Amino acid sequence: MPKSLYFCKTLERLTLSYKVLVDVPRQVSLPSLTELDLFCVVYKDEDSHVRLLSSCPVLKRLKVTRNRHVEDNVRTFSVKVPSLLRLDYKADTTFEDSDDRFLVIDTPNLLSLHIFDIFGHSFSVEYMPHLVTVVIDVLFPNENFMRSLSSVKYLALSPFDIMVPWCDAVNNYSRLVECMIFLSDQDLCESLLVLLSNCSKLKVFMVDSEIGQYANRGPGLWNQPSSVPRCLSSHLEIFEWQGYAGREYEKELIRYILENSKCLQTAGISPNSTCSEEKQKMVIELESMQRVPTSVLLSSARMLFRR
Repeated sequence: MPKSLYFCKTLERLTLSYKVLVDVPRQVSLPSLTELDLFCVVYKDEDSHVRLLSSCPVLKRLKVTRNRHVEDNVRTFSVKVPSLLRLDYKADTTFEDSDDRFLVIDTPNLLSLHIFDIFGHSFSVEYMPHLVTVVIDVLFPNENFMRSLSSVKYLALSPFDIMVPWCDAVNNYSRLVECMIFLSDQDLCESLLVLLSNCSKLKVFMVDSEIGQYANRGPGLWNQPSSVPRCLSSHLEIFEWQGYAGREYEKELIRYILENSKCLQTAGISPNSTCSEEKQKMVIELESMQRVPTSVLLSSARMLFRR
């Protein structure tokens, strides 16, 4: 990359991609840069990306993509940018030595966070009090990571690991009003109920279990909770389930949500079966439940994360 570019005072948007060598000098200044894309680039050393980010005092959006086919010379990727509003971080293939890879995020003004990480990174994330939208697909989250998201309003979760630790890491997502969750594990019922009990103001709840329809699941257990989650009794207005397979514990969980959601206005249940007879049977079972909300939408495909 030309050295002169590191001192361009008018540059507002910069994209570096495909093995461009990021060799940042000791003195660098990009006072107007607001958008930066780093797509599979190579850094001269561990500190090059740190110097680059610290030279951007008004940076608003950062997008980072890393891949094992490009050894980028960074073990700890650190994002410490006070001005940053949106961060997209994608690590889409596992490194052989992923155990010593770290992601550090310290962005107190962040509004939007999208993370796709199957490296198995260790995370160090500072609290982000202004978060609005979070989309995360992470292999091994920790409690610190989940607590840093506690101020979020719109959340989409797509974890690879067991769900319960994710859902139980925060006592109350006090601002969360809309949540979409992709499920592929066997602790479906427990996970969702723990999550619901920690989201007192949730208005929109969406579940997509199609990703796990071919998984080798156990029979599934349903233990009705001793108390009804507050969001069901006083806030939930929209409930959608994509990939409903008619398993007994799915029926019981959906029945429980429908019967206890006092403010529910719309429910959308989408069976995953392609057989018309089997799908019709599922529809009949759903319609036979004791409490059906004002408008029940039984569609073949209807799931949308609205933010």
